[in-house]
Amino acid sequence: MPKAPSKDGFALTAPREAWLPAIRAANDPVERRNTIPILANLLLKASDNGKLAVSGTDLDVAITSQVDMAADTLPAEGITLPGALLVDIIDKQAPKSEVTLKQTGSQVIVSSGRSRFTVHTLPGSDWPAMRAREDDAGPATFTLPAGRLAAMLALTSFAVSTEETRYYLNGIYVHVHDGGLDGERLRLVATDGHRLSLADLPITGEATLPHFEGVIIPRKTVALLQKMLKAAGDEAEVTVGVTQSAVHFETGSEKLISKVIDGTFPDYMRVIPTGNENVWTFGSPVLAEAVGRVTTISTERGRAVRLEFGRDTVRLSVINPDAGDASEEATVGGIEGDDVEIGFNGKYLAEILSLIDGPTRLELGDGGAPALFLPAPREGEVIENRIVLMPMRV
Repeated sequence: MPKAPSKDGFALTAPREAWLPAIRAANDPVERRNTIPILANLLLKASDNGKLAVSGTDLDVAITSQVDMAADTLPAEGITLPGALLVDIIDKQAPKSEVTLKQTGSQVIVSSGRSRFTVHTLPGSDWPAMRAREDDAGPATFTLPAGRLAAMLALTSFAVSTEETRYYLNGIYVHVHDGGLDGERLRLVATDGHRLSLADLPITGEATLPHFEGVIIPRKTVALLQKMLKAAGDEAEVTVGVTQSAVHFETGSEKLISKVIDGTFPDYMRVIPTGNENVWTFGSPVLAEAVGRVTTISTERGRAVRLEFGRDTVRLSVINPDAGDASEEATVGGIEGDDVEIGFNGKYLAEILSLIDGPTRLELGDGGAPALFLPAPREGEVIENRIVLMPMRV
């Protein structure tokens, strides 16, 4: 069990395995190169419940993680230590060994077994706390299972744009959608202009969602949140808070707060086709495996995959002027409409198919119209997913 701090200055002792999850999580948002020295550090401070809280930030996103030990002898403002160095030191200690941090003046001695490290500190009073914008109302808060939120992020994060000039696409748009007779739903949307993915979580029974203005969660925050939710486990409850300028997510021992992108997400509903009359169904492994095989021959110059949909089959082909060509037929179920020939970016198509693990309805227009993928919800799940993929000329 972690030991309480000594009365002489402060001394914090806990097993290596108690330290590592907290300091690694807190260090995740910290940039490796910093022109502001304290941003390379982690803040160690007593939380409201008296336990040790470890925080790291890049000024846009911050993570605070708790270690199950008393921290009441730490200075009220806390103390900061170099994050990457602290993680490295503790990670290299023997498994299950006790690790102690003890303050001596402006330094902290990190010791374990016969190892001893003297680490320089910076005062906690210099720590740049993230503050709410003055015109922010109180957060709209709600809770949901971590596994549900993680699934929605997985279904949308792949479509987030990395093009900095269109900064308003560099994240996932989160808002409450009123589905009329279908009820309210929590909706996540992402697009990079080539593909768009939408994930809906219907709100059923007596559950309700607070109304809030839609916000765009930055790409880096999404990645950090996914890591946090994985550590918490699917059954954990996550509390979500939304204001005009920030979002926060909290599990039992970890809290993430992030600024949101100051921009307007485009009218994504205009992109989702509603009149595609040519319909097929397929099991994702069949098509995914075929795409994986034929794209083996592709390079940057030959990245397009041609798909020729017939009544019961689809013929996939790739031509690479430098290497040759490849083709394969896969079985699909035609429902209605005409045969269609269309081209897709092979990488984008493979990525979409890798996310689908059940029967899928594919709606096509002509060869120049966007395709709409409608995967069936996973077994035991209620999340609804729509994916749009723009065609390529082949």
